[in-house]
Amino acid sequence: MKSENETLAAQPWFVDLLAAKGFHRSSPNSFTNHKASINIEGFKLTANPSTGGKVWTTELGAADQATVKMIVEQILKMRPFLTDAELASQRAEKERLERALTGIGNTIKECPDTHSGVELRRFLWSLYNSYHVVNLYHLASVLDSKRAGWVAEVFVGALVGVLGEDDIKRALLVAGELERWDEVRPLDETQKRLDEALDQIEALLGMLPPSRAHAETRSARERLWEAKDALRRAKEPERQES
Repeated sequence: MKSENETLAAQPWFVDLLAAKGFHRSSPNSFTNHKASINIEGFKLTANPSTGGKVWTTELGAADQATVKMIVEQILKMRPFLTDAELASQRAEKERLERALTGIGNTIKECPDTHSGVELRRFLWSLYNSYHVVNLYHLASVLDSKRAGWVAEVFVGALVGVLGEDDIKRALLVAGELERWDEVRPLDETQKRLDEALDQIEALLGMLPPSRAHAETRSARERLWEAKDALRRAKEPERQES
């Protein structure tokens, strides 16, 4: 890439890369998008946001073309270097996500125990932590087109990293889920049924010969013991309060 008579600023592919990001040449070795500037000294790049933020400087003389493109693109993805159009697109995306999250939260608040309410509750909790599981088939089958659109918007936002934990928590607050979760207390009947299931599995293990079925049943027994322990620990705050 590098030659004695050519600098980074003189290479057409580099000029085209910056042009695609909204930067045009303001001098032989400088480029601007009217908000930020990029200055080139040979193969040394300095990116300077006009907002007074952090100045980025990197030496690219030893990098190949693909690496230079990757580095420049990563720098220009940072907010101080975005074009007005890119900032407007980000704001619009954030507003869509907020509407979707608010819609989901209000749906849950109004009808938490309907099929759609239950599946939306599982959906939000699945994004927020690892202790709830959402069945995508069930979720898709109970939602109308509007709510399915909200779920799709939120899911994509979470996948690409636009949606943060605080955003999901706000939706859980709107839905009343955090308050509802705090009020949940394991019932003695739940403990009793869990003990009965463990007794049945123990009896089944004594009947099964060594096989895959035996191994899977033993694994199920271990998971039930873990659930029983979790239930016991969940009841501890209740005993402390009484």
